[in-house]
Amino acid sequence: MNAVEDRKTPNGTAAIAENADPSRIGEAIRRVVELTGGMDWLEPGQTVVIKPALNSAGLFPFTASPISCAELVRMCLERGAAKVYVADEMGFEHTMTKHWKTGSFAGLDKDHTIKSFKKAGIYEAVANVGDEMDARDRIHITTFREDGWRRHEFLAEDDENPAKRTNLSAQWLRRQLKGADKLGGGTAIRKYLPRLFDRKLKEPIPGFYVPKLLDKADHIINVFRLSTHIWSQYTMAIKNWVGIMRPDDRVWMHQLNYLKNNRHLLNDLSKHDPIRTEPLYTELIADLHLVHIKKERLCVADATQIILTGGPDGTDHPFCHTNMVLAANDIIAADVLGLAILRYGTLLAPDGLLGHYEPQPTGWVEALKGLIKDLKWPEERNLFRGTDPKLCDEEFSNWDWVVIQRARELGLGISDPNNLNLVFDEKDSPFAVSPEKREWLTKDARRVPKYKL
Repeated sequence: MNAVEDRKTPNGTAAIAENADPSRIGEAIRRVVELTGGMDWLEPGQTVVIKPALNSAGLFPFTASPISCAELVRMCLERGAAKVYVADEMGFEHTMTKHWKTGSFAGLDKDHTIKSFKKAGIYEAVANVGDEMDARDRIHITTFREDGWRRHEFLAEDDENPAKRTNLSAQWLRRQLKGADKLGGGTAIRKYLPRLFDRKLKEPIPGFYVPKLLDKADHIINVFRLSTHIWSQYTMAIKNWVGIMRPDDRVWMHQLNYLKNNRHLLNDLSKHDPIRTEPLYTELIADLHLVHIKKERLCVADATQIILTGGPDGTDHPFCHTNMVLAANDIIAADVLGLAILRYGTLLAPDGLLGHYEPQPTGWVEALKGLIKDLKWPEERNLFRGTDPKLCDEEFSNWDWVVIQRARELGLGISDPNNLNLVFDEKDSPFAVSPEKREWLTKDARRVPKYKL
């Protein structure tokens, strides 16, 4: 019995379909959702929030694919969803207006996120589905600012298991800032930047502001993209949740952008171990899923085009055409398989990097130096450049990325390769995956982790 027929699809199921025909991407998206078990969790009259990756106003693959968003809206409406929201909050560098601290809503006509939905093509694609199905009143494209955020405190009982204790706290962040190693070398001297969440509290309480829209939704769909990222090395399903943060919380978290993580200490490894190329703030990203993880039903990505250098808003290399789409019912499975596709691009794809890479900037100063060089000498490197070396290391396990280690610790999804259920479309399907890609993805996604949690 295949995954489509078996509605008791296990958690940790991730599916891949291959498609080189741009006119059939929507069908391929539908197919991988079916292979993960479909949308049986959605009952008529319920509400769904589709959260696409919209860091900027750039076109796909700098933002989530309009086709994937539109097809998922269509599928939700077909199942009788009373309301489908498509919502995000752009990167804080794009939305630092007079309302940036509290995330106040300026109106649908003035909001930068709404404008970017339109520029990226997502607004039109989703609206067209509403027109075709005579269901515009059941679709709402918005920003999390419209409903706003509410304070969420992690209670004492969450601290019973130290491994599952949230890092979203003032004390944790202060400790990390003391004597931390910079990615570019040397020791950081940084003063702690307080956040509004902790104001007027004698004892800061772990927590953050969460969107009220996610509270009232019955189900959440994560529509991510596959890309390298100059600050966090890669961005996929887990990191997509940075977009749910209130802008002031996001600024607070980014204090750790250029500091090395300390995962090597758990494994008695050298301070020069490759694991340390991920910045400290990756230890916070998985925690953002703690509040609504039980509502996160599906992760979907159009991976027909992926970004192999730079990101999120630019690149110094042409897009790699992998011609794949993926879906998963688990955020860890989604990232592990997404990384396998990204590594296929960096190591094996004919139009990929073929194992060659350049280091990413290790701070704003270095990044801006590259940008200034571009202004003077166009042949030099630009701001959004470089690839983390672990992506080009054939022996590195996708399960060992810090953000995935943290998600595993928190129990946000499957814990190891033995729990990963990979599904490929059948050989006689128009979306069958080539034997070469099947072999690569399976081997790479199942590589045993080296680091202990």
